[in-house]
Amino acid sequence: MGFGRDLINSHEGLLKLQDWELKLLETVKRFMTLRVKSDKEYAALLLSMTQQTEKQEAADYVSTVSKSWSQVIRQTEALGHIMRSHADDLNSGPLHRLATLIRDKQQVKKSYQSLHQQLESHNHKVTKNDLEKLKASYRQLSRDANNAKEKYREALSKGRSWFGRACC
Repeated sequence: MGFGRDLINSHEGLLKLQDWELKLLETVKRFMTLRVKSDKEYAALLLSMTQQTEKQEAADYVSTVSKSWSQVIRQTEALGHIMRSHADDLNSGPLHRLATLIRDKQQVKKSYQSLHQQLESHNHKVTKNDLEKLKASYRQLSRDANNAKEKYREALSKGRSWFGRACC
């Protein structure tokens, strides 16, 4: 069948899988944290650039070039706001849920290890201690059976000798 043989290393395999998943989730968390940080820095730089150009910009002349430049500045400022908003959303949403998932997985692993230890302890108790009790009981019953057999033989031999005297 092989089913039992396949389960021999299942505990170690499951622990390795849990460790690998936790490591991957930690890597994703670090990546997302760096992404949030870099997006916020990028947004701050974009907004800083637009504020500096607005201070320097002189509205003496209105032309298609100045209108185009104003449009570039507005779009850059809008991009800065969007980048900051997305970074905040990523930080408060998926990153927060990821941290919760990591804590939950760590708790599940800890709980699994605790339950596995309890089961191993119970299994040891049942297979070793109870088995020793059964072996001791078997030995005692075997001695009792041998004693009863001896008594039977003695009684049989006494019965023959008594029966033999009564006949003759």
